[in-house]
Amino acid sequence: MFYFMYGDTPLLLKYEELVKKIKKENPGIPVKIYDASQGEEENFLEAISINSMFSSKELIILKRVEKLKKLEKFLKIVDGYDLIQKEVIVIYEEELNDFGKPSNEVEKKVLGVAEKIGKLIVGRKATEKKGLHFFIEKELGISEYESEKLTEILGDDFSKVKNEVEKIKNYLDGKKFVLEAVLPILTVSEEYNIKKLMEEFMVTDNKIKLLDHLKKTREHMLFLYLLSEEITIALKLNSLKNIGELRESISYNNFKGNTYENIKNFFKNSRGYMKEYPIFLKLKYIGMYDEKFLIKKIDEILKIEYAIKIGELEEEIAVEKFILGFKK
Repeated sequence: MFYFMYGDTPLLLKYEELVKKIKKENPGIPVKIYDASQGEEENFLEAISINSMFSSKELIILKRVEKLKKLEKFLKIVDGYDLIQKEVIVIYEEELNDFGKPSNEVEKKVLGVAEKIGKLIVGRKATEKKGLHFFIEKELGISEYESEKLTEILGDDFSKVKNEVEKIKNYLDGKKFVLEAVLPILTVSEEYNIKKLMEEFMVTDNKIKLLDHLKKTREHMLFLYLLSEEITIALKLNSLKNIGELRESISYNNFKGNTYENIKNFFKNSRGYMKEYPIFLKLKYIGMYDEKFLIKKIDEILKIEYAIKIGELEEEIAVEKFILGFKK
């Protein structure tokens, strides 16, 4: 069987699940792994070309095929081989840019050839985040809410999450999971750090900590992306209040049980509806900024992002100037 796997951050999760399934169905199956980024695609072709009536089934894997310049032509060569004695996995890793979009998205004509050979398996952050949550829930025996909080802290890179989950399991040693208890041992994601400093900045206008952190990490574009999301949510909440659909002084149970159902369509993204609790926590923005101010800031962010992209502004200077003049 031939499998063409492609996607971004959840791809490793999908890959490990598939390898585990193949090994379970074929106990003792020998495994050969090749890396196209190391020029090993010819070794891979040689491995899949060899068939013997006396040999057992093999699992043959080729990683990083996004590095091949003529991938469509390469897959057509693969299509010419008899793979009946093989379990073949080819992996195409998409890289996400500062805005969470794949910068090297696999071409449709490549997918067309791959689908002709065998099965396509896709793992993309935009559609597969629930799979990561399920993995965490299963491994740690925790609730969906706890899993989401942990993912917010760790990020959604599967390799990192897997390592952190193992660290937590060893630390707990059979004890019940309590988020506050495991926080000191966790490697916190950069996105989580920026989100916390960004929220503090918006609520208290504490510029110094945020500027110092961005100067050290140089994650200025990530900050703009996250701030744009945050301001958009704040704008929606203020607008909903102004039309009488929302009150800032509301209990969480009331918000979750009654209010959110009527407004959740305003908080839908590519991964589905946002959860109630993260939105409830942002009710603090209601009345803090008016709609005109928020719209102005979104417009400023878009202009800064464009100017940085075309090389008109240097990102560190542009972002620092924006932060210092945010309340103006």
